[in-house]
Amino acid sequence: MTRQSHVLTVVAAGVFAFAALVTRGASGSEQAGVADAESVLRTFHERVESYAALHRCVAPPQTTTDRTVRESQWTCLTGTFNRPLSWLMSSNYLASAIRSERFAAQQGDLFSLEIAAAFRQWLADSIGERDGEEFLAELSEGEVVPRGIHPTVNEPYSMTRVFRMPPEVRSGLPALPAELDYRIAARDLVLWDIAAGIVVDFVPDAFVTRIVTEE
Repeated sequence: MTRQSHVLTVVAAGVFAFAALVTRGASGSEQAGVADAESVLRTFHERVESYAALHRCVAPPQTTTDRTVRESQWTCLTGTFNRPLSWLMSSNYLASAIRSERFAAQQGDLFSLEIAAAFRQWLADSIGERDGEEFLAELSEGEVVPRGIHPTVNEPYSMTRVFRMPPEVRSGLPALPAELDYRIAARDLVLWDIAAGIVVDFVPDAFVTRIVTEE
């Protein structure tokens, strides 16, 4: 092989390697979320437990579960929370307290790209043979499920109907602290604060992409 041919071969190999890296980079987050489910699950649990601790910190005993009353002396993000109980007697006040503590919260704080990818996989497995569109149509009893409508983190949701997760689908998802639950809003999977009535985070278009799973 001539020196010129050798140089061209090295350059070509570099180009193909770069292209491969770019291709992997475009879908790497999705692949990582599915490939390392144990790590993703551990990270998700850490994040929801951290949020639950914040909820317990700002919520009085009336709006939380018995097992969380002992957590009432936790120190919150902005310092010890000493507002009177009357200030937090309704879900609106609880939502305001959480919102003030999570003032910089945004979509993806709990559902990172990797975690969202894993949830889409778990949902596809739980739905079974049905396509996501079919599942949503059954859930909404034939109503058209709008596209492009997403909730806002830290806020209530009233743009479309909100559905509870069917038990057979819910059983395929990670367990949550008592303060949280899963909801379905339009095409999104929503992490819902039950007492505060607000969106904690969400997976956008969680039921749209059909994911082929291995048997």
